[in-house]
Amino acid sequence: MEQVLSDNIKLDALAEFVGQALGRQGLVINNMFTMSGGAIQENWRLDYKCASGEQGCVVIRADAATCVPGSHSKRNEFDILSFVWRAGVRVPRPLALCEDQTLMGRPFVLMEYLPGTTNFEQIRAFGMGEALGFELGVELAQLHRLLPDELSFLKKSAYSPVEDLIDRYRVFFDDREGCNSVAEWAMRWCLVQQETRPVLPEVLVHGDFRTANYLVTRDGLVGLLDWEFSGWGDPYSDLGWFCARCWRYGHEVTPAGGISTRESFYKGYTSVTGEDVDHNQVLFWEVMSLLRWLVIAIQQGDRNFVDGENDLELGLTGLVRPFEIEMMLLEMTAPCHWPNKIDDIMEGEDAYS
Repeated sequence: MEQVLSDNIKLDALAEFVGQALGRQGLVINNMFTMSGGAIQENWRLDYKCASGEQGCVVIRADAATCVPGSHSKRNEFDILSFVWRAGVRVPRPLALCEDQTLMGRPFVLMEYLPGTTNFEQIRAFGMGEALGFELGVELAQLHRLLPDELSFLKKSAYSPVEDLIDRYRVFFDDREGCNSVAEWAMRWCLVQQETRPVLPEVLVHGDFRTANYLVTRDGLVGLLDWEFSGWGDPYSDLGWFCARCWRYGHEVTPAGGISTRESFYKGYTSVTGEDVDHNQVLFWEVMSLLRWLVIAIQQGDRNFVDGENDLELGLTGLVRPFEIEMMLLEMTAPCHWPNKIDDIMEGEDAYS
């Protein structure tokens, strides 16, 4: 009789699929458990043993019960992961895509297991902050040099990326009850600043490049994880997301991901691109990042309160995080920070009111 781990996961059928993907005979699953992290996705470690006596482990990445709008399908995520792996970016090797939902109740990607931790405190305890910041800057710049012509589903935006994003955020807030004055102020602030920003060619961006989405051992960076939001975009969007206050975990002395100074991170990036990082562009995208995180935090809360996922972490994210993010937005867009633009912001045509 077929083993069933839960209502949706069938171990025997899953073992057969993994065995075929790895080219192993008589593969049996010894253990399977969820790994840490994955607020939007589920990551499972699967330990196996083969008829030959060989033992090993792989990772299964599947959608959570509910998801955040904008995340890629598993097929698209598999294609992106395959592309960047072939290009030499440090990521887990994608092994197979399964769209047969009878195995786990949803599609999933089978990936190589990589050692290391994503835990912020453990990463800091390794004591390699500046070296790690430099290494992450190098890896991000390598990603931004790729030209993913074969990823046909990653269409270039027909509009200014910033204006397109702000438009999406405005629709999101307009569709909700009440008025979010902080979001309206921040969106207007970004649009005014955008008027004098240089236009940069779009590149392949990770989309969620931050501490907790990469693996580290005591020897350094092992791999970049979580590619469900990657696509065409402004290269500074990744730099700003990494340095945004919401991802420093309270460590303001090390603003680059909470683990290193900006200088080390920027130096790593520049060592590949050959061009200095424009600090003002990073700051702009830090504000854009906070707006994006505000939207995501509210969406995470909706997964609990509206979609019925009944997850305490999601519920707390939706209740608590928005107030923290709004305070950060107000501090970063205070009139004293951009005196040459404040009149334009205050006298906007409609200020999104």
